[in-house]
Amino acid sequence: METLDGTEWDVVIVGTDLPQSLLALSLSRSGKTVLHIDRNEYYGGNEAALSLSEAEAWATRHAGSADGSTTFSNAKVETTAAAGDVKLSQSRAYSLALAPQLIYTQSKLLPALVSSRTHGQLEFQAVGSWFVLQPGDSTSNLVRVPSGREDIFQDQSFDLRAKRSLMKFLRFVGNYEEQPEIWQDAAEQPFPEFLQQKFGLQQSLHAALLSLTLAPTTSATTTTAYALPRTARHLRSIGLFGPGFGAVIPKWGGLAEIAQVACRAGAVGGAVYVLNKGLDRIEPTGDEDFQLHFSGGESVRVHWLVGSANDILSKAPPATDATGLTKSISIIAAPLPKLFPVTAEGGVTPAGAVIAVPAITPGEPPVYIIAHSTDAGECPSTQCVLYASVALPFEEGQARLSAAVAALLASVDSEIVPAPLWTMRYHQHDLKESAKASPPHCIVLPPLSLDNALADSVLEDVKQAWRQITGEEDASFLRFEVREGMED
Repeated sequence: METLDGTEWDVVIVGTDLPQSLLALSLSRSGKTVLHIDRNEYYGGNEAALSLSEAEAWATRHAGSADGSTTFSNAKVETTAAAGDVKLSQSRAYSLALAPQLIYTQSKLLPALVSSRTHGQLEFQAVGSWFVLQPGDSTSNLVRVPSGREDIFQDQSFDLRAKRSLMKFLRFVGNYEEQPEIWQDAAEQPFPEFLQQKFGLQQSLHAALLSLTLAPTTSATTTTAYALPRTARHLRSIGLFGPGFGAVIPKWGGLAEIAQVACRAGAVGGAVYVLNKGLDRIEPTGDEDFQLHFSGGESVRVHWLVGSANDILSKAPPATDATGLTKSISIIAAPLPKLFPVTAEGGVTPAGAVIAVPAITPGEPPVYIIAHSTDAGECPSTQCVLYASVALPFEEGQARLSAAVAALLASVDSEIVPAPLWTMRYHQHDLKESAKASPPHCIVLPPLSLDNALADSVLEDVKQAWRQITGEEDASFLRFEVREGMED
């Protein structure tokens, strides 16, 4: 298609973020004409995976303070001297994820990828160990969190009484919904208090169990009602796809890889994709259609318009540092194999690990570090990537992240402490409340939550939009028959 100018579409989707990409895929075989655009030169939107040069250009674009027009602010890159023979490789040797979220094996997204026939184009790697970085006399100690009966009874760091209490709690979590008499009165109680009062779990175990929730909040504000379903999600997911792990990460760039595969499959199904094409102006026509004006002067007519609040509403409320996460991406000059042990007999070698760094000062939130080995396909074989986040404003948060990453690297058994070769720090604002009333036939898709694990709500939001546009029954959502020749 030489030009879009003057064309008409049933649906125009703005942005190739994961929700928009899944929606385009779900509509691609509906018989509707679908145009999918993105003002960027790459797929993925807020979940993009970037090479080094792309990441540095991205940081330049998002270096300013928050103004309500973007999810990101305060981005900056720091490059350090090469460590010995290890140095940064060429730009395309890296695929750095803006959204390195874990996907639990119980996630509703995974069966949807299978039913939509896109799973064959994706490769997933196991997330193995959860660690807590505990402060020591001179350096911090990396302590693995037990995740099952065998782990607990092999762990020599706590006594038999503590092991029995922990096993009692894990049995309870397995079907906590059926035991409301134990926890409902304590639903709004801080989770550590609940663990102590109901199960007699000593304080040294609180940080370990809190780490399984991935809660970005302080221990005092992480409630029992919040923590129990997340702890249950973690434990119930272990073993579904293989022994020793309960979560996975998409290879080659996190959620961006799923978005890009969805876009490719959408194009095969008939959707039209145009990158480097921004939406400049929306003009309602009075009959529930819209005239859209794009960068470059083209305009099209559309019956349904879909995108994020920042893309398709006239003005989103300004972002502030009061909510959101300060994040960093660090390329480390060592593979750090200690973080990726095989966690069960006959199990796979994981490519991901989670490290919780509890706050030293009471009342502060923890830092979470998600480590990706070279097997994740994001860096050369002699390196690894650490993704860190903390629920603090940028100035305070970047200092916490730097200290947490340094403490983790110092805790790794090595004669020479590995160093970050390259680090990008930035703030990601929580814009989930930014949507306001939209006109008919204009659908605002909520952004992904800032959680470290992908929430099932993303698929529910996409399904709701798909249902509005197609009027189809849920049973046919993302369920495609195999096209002739596709199995080959």
